[in-house]
Amino acid sequence: MSDKRVLVIGSGGREYAFAWKFSKDEEVEKVYCAPGNGGTESFSTNLDIDVNNHQEVLDTIRDLNIDLTLIGPEGPLADGIVDFLEENNVRVFGPDKFASQLESSKLFARDVMSEYEIPQPKYARCTSKEEALAVRDRWALPLVIKADGLAAGKGVIICNDDKSFNDAIEVMFSESKFGDASKSVSVEECLIGEELSVFAVCDGTNYKVLNTAQDHKRAFDQDKGPNTGGMGAYSPTPLSTPEIISKTESRIIDPILKAMKDKGHPYKGFLYVGIMIVDGDPYVIEFNVRMGDPETQVVIPLLDSSLYHLLDSSLDTKLSDIDLKISSKTAVTVVLAAKGYPESYKKGMRIDGLDQIDKGLVFHAGTKLVGGEIVTSGGRVLNVVGFGDNLQSAIEEAYKISDKINFNDKFLRRDIGQKGLSYK
Repeated sequence: MSDKRVLVIGSGGREYAFAWKFSKDEEVEKVYCAPGNGGTESFSTNLDIDVNNHQEVLDTIRDLNIDLTLIGPEGPLADGIVDFLEENNVRVFGPDKFASQLESSKLFARDVMSEYEIPQPKYARCTSKEEALAVRDRWALPLVIKADGLAAGKGVIICNDDKSFNDAIEVMFSESKFGDASKSVSVEECLIGEELSVFAVCDGTNYKVLNTAQDHKRAFDQDKGPNTGGMGAYSPTPLSTPEIISKTESRIIDPILKAMKDKGHPYKGFLYVGIMIVDGDPYVIEFNVRMGDPETQVVIPLLDSSLYHLLDSSLDTKLSDIDLKISSKTAVTVVLAAKGYPESYKKGMRIDGLDQIDKGLVFHAGTKLVGGEIVTSGGRVLNVVGFGDNLQSAIEEAYKISDKINFNDKFLRRDIGQKGLSYK
């Protein structure tokens, strides 16, 4: 038994999954979450601190003698929390502010990929409606419009006709729904294929692929309705053949790590590569500089070796020494959301049935502990995780668990993983 102390920054289902994994790690004695949620309190200590106040985070790390800090969400990474903590000799896992631009600026990422000849869709930088319309006239629809900055996973609009295109540029430039994030946009050709997420752990020089997953972004069954942060995911996906993984490594991960190193900012942290497979070849749809949510909730439980040891070795640039152990099982997560998400929804509804769960896992996302009861406090409330020897059995287990949990206005998709069955 080791005596390591770990701090996880963040409050969602992804951070719950990390904290849960650390709590079962033989290397770890104590887990802290800042701020955590209604569920993390059961196996870790929640800290009521402002994670955007870097000095407060640093003081807390020093007071509690934290050995390793893991940054969950993209906001603090883009804000330079890693740079500040590293300057103060803190062991923190995540990329610095410069490297975090791979996610915080779509156009920065596109330009770097262009420079290093990484396969991606055609794109154009636009700062006005007129520029965007000119691109449309040159390239023809369908096109994708992406806010350049961070928009909580919702700043991407697929435009199949003139009306949706005009509405999209209206939203980006006139309504300023995304604020400064859409002062510039990337207008991109719309690739047609299958989407796949590949997750890697990077130490600046080397990397290890953790697993693959497929997310379900739309709110309703059959991929209908508005874009969300994600309504469910499964891992691994049948699309991730050895050939696709090999091409993703050689054409995408190797060159992007080289690019960051060349630019004086070696990439340390999780790298999420969102790819579209077109005619057997991977193209980068997006990079994220952290693990996805809800993909973390299926990828991390399938990691059979120590998460602490993995991240600790990455910080010492010794990732190549690590022997990763990944379960051969399949995991499926279904998001139990509050009706109305991703727009407006109620909070404060009591959750029943959590004590009835004997198989699988239930990860808390938007929950709070109030007077001894777990209540809803967000749009994505819980992530139910089912396991199986194949995708079908994992899907069945996830929905069995989902049906045991209730709260007013509970809302979920009923087709998570079905896409994966269609590939087999």
